[in-house]
Amino acid sequence: MTRTYPFLCVLGVVFFHSPAVRAADTASPTTQPALQIVGGPYLQAPSPTSMTLVWTTNRKCTSKVEYGASADDLSQVAISARHGLIDANTTLHKITVSGLRPGTTYHYRVMSTEIVEFRPYRVKYGGTVEKRGEFTTLDTDKERFSFCVLNDRHDRVPALRQALGSIQWQGVDMVVGLGDMMNDPMSEEQIFRNFINPCTEFFAGRIPLIMVRGNHETRGLLARSLIDYFPNPSGRHFYYSFDHGGVHFVVLDCGEDKSDTSPEYSGLAAFENYLQEQTRWLEEELRSSAFRNARFRVCLVHIPPVSYREEDDAKFIRPGWIRKNWNPMLNQAGLDLMISGHTHRYAEFPPDETRAFPLVVGGTNTVIRVDVSPEKLQLTTFKDDGSVLSRPPEVPRRK
Repeated sequence: MTRTYPFLCVLGVVFFHSPAVRAADTASPTTQPALQIVGGPYLQAPSPTSMTLVWTTNRKCTSKVEYGASADDLSQVAISARHGLIDANTTLHKITVSGLRPGTTYHYRVMSTEIVEFRPYRVKYGGTVEKRGEFTTLDTDKERFSFCVLNDRHDRVPALRQALGSIQWQGVDMVVGLGDMMNDPMSEEQIFRNFINPCTEFFAGRIPLIMVRGNHETRGLLARSLIDYFPNPSGRHFYYSFDHGGVHFVVLDCGEDKSDTSPEYSGLAAFENYLQEQTRWLEEELRSSAFRNARFRVCLVHIPPVSYREEDDAKFIRPGWIRKNWNPMLNQAGLDLMISGHTHRYAEFPPDETRAFPLVVGGTNTVIRVDVSPEKLQLTTFKDDGSVLSRPPEVPRRK
């Protein structure tokens, strides 16, 4: 009896015949989903003269941003190119629009063109998709503005949406995601579904999102590429500073909450060296004219320099580390306010023997709004439903 097998053998090479693979390879293009912008655009790395726009597409593309002073005049074009090559054949798109004027509103259109075939000297293009929006650059001379702070949302999308829906957006120039907004990012889909997409729906295409890394964002498959989704002025790490409306913001990265040798990290943590490098940067930062001459100096860091129980200090070392290493520097430099998260419990801490500045710690279901004027920082803490939880003491401008 003769039997047939679903493969051919020619010159020792075996070729398998797979009806399933053949069907997939010859599927009609009409069965594929249409080219779309599936995430964003959202605003990152704001400055008085630039803004970075980030978005994703469901197919590989090359992209550009057209922009101008009005929706009818988008005559200027920005692209992203490295080493003489324009970014292409990717689904993640990041373009910085630079050479802008401070405190100026710009209209924009992000455009992505599909690359159907990508070969040397032969690139075949497909369709183009676009989205429009507008943004306003930062302005160091602006006298009054507001910013909002959320933290520790841990992929809880309904609560995040409720909180964002309750914010009164008038006067809000930026929103801070103060760490652990995601719960151990494992995929791009998770990052967008649980964090970026809700933010884009409510504000992030017109108001910048300031991302502060929390300890949970140092975990997961995408932890090492997270900065690709949240670019900042440093370009390479999660600590940096920026200025707006008389406020000098210092963004610090606390890393993990336990020691590098903790078994949870499987030997893949090296935060001790990273934090020492950051401390050297902070020494220079606190001596800068931008810090010293600001009307107000605000520090944003996920883990606060407080411990609720002494027995926690042995395992969760970061609060004590910050108290020992960063508090003295910030005290001497004249920090006006620190805002943190991490503990999942809302709290207000006046200055004490270890800390010369007030500390406000956001909870898992709070929105901290800071209204800035030339005279003071006025804080109001809201619950997710928009009701007022607390009005911390105002922070007056130093004489």
